[in-house]
Amino acid sequence: MIRIFNSAFFHQTGDERFIPLDEVNIVSNKIDTYGRPYILFEYKDYPGGSLRAEFNGEVWACDLD
Repeated sequence: MIRIFNSAFFHQTGDERFIPLDEVNIVSNKIDTYGRPYILFEYKDYPGGSLRAEFNGEVWACDLD
């Protein structure tokens, strides 16, 4: 699952989405300089380009902020 939210508004609205991994196009899967895994992915509802999600131990989290 990928959790998509915007931390700038989440405390006010509580809006978030959960999207299964099999519904996205994973562009790359890497590890940053601190050893944290991340993916760049594309999804039809966000046509502006690739989004980045980091793994938090439970789900992939994508902050749109």
